[in-house]
Amino acid sequence: SQSQQRHTKWSSSRPIEDTVERTTASTRRSFFSNVIATTATAAAAVLTANDSMNIAPALATDDAAVISSKYCAYGEGDGCEDLAEGNPLILELQRKSAANKEAIQQDARNAFYMKNYPDWFASVGKTMVKKPDGTFIVVNDEELAQLKANNKIGLEYAKTMGGKFTDVTQKPIMVLKEKI
Repeated sequence: SQSQQRHTKWSSSRPIEDTVERTTASTRRSFFSNVIATTATAAAAVLTANDSMNIAPALATDDAAVISSKYCAYGEGDGCEDLAEGNPLILELQRKSAANKEAIQQDARNAFYMKNYPDWFASVGKTMVKKPDGTFIVVNDEELAQLKANNKIGLEYAKTMGGKFTDVTQKPIMVLKEKI
């Protein structure tokens, strides 16, 4: 009697689980079918609208200039005056940015080098070392050990925000203390 009850419980609960699994799979299938059908319908509507409204030739005319903007980077370019809108603070910041353009670009280049190259060079037994003039050299492990033994290598920590803060996203840079 007890085994019959257990068997009845098991057999009666299993069809419910099967039904739930089939329903879930069916729901997923119908969801993705609906997404695909909706996407196809929307794409067809857009293509039909483009053809009927003849949009492509309109973009090829002078009206396209409306969506372009004037260039302004490092405080230089045709769009800087427009962007400043006569604001003296913005004009001053643009002037400072133009004056610091080379330093900003060099910092960005150094950050790129130090984030992307040291690990690759380490995999082939080499190390990047920054020279006093800001350029980099690559030395092998023996040369690096000799430079360290002669106390010609120091560490430099990358700065950000105009040198105000240490950039902790970068590893320290090995720097030659003097020319080789």
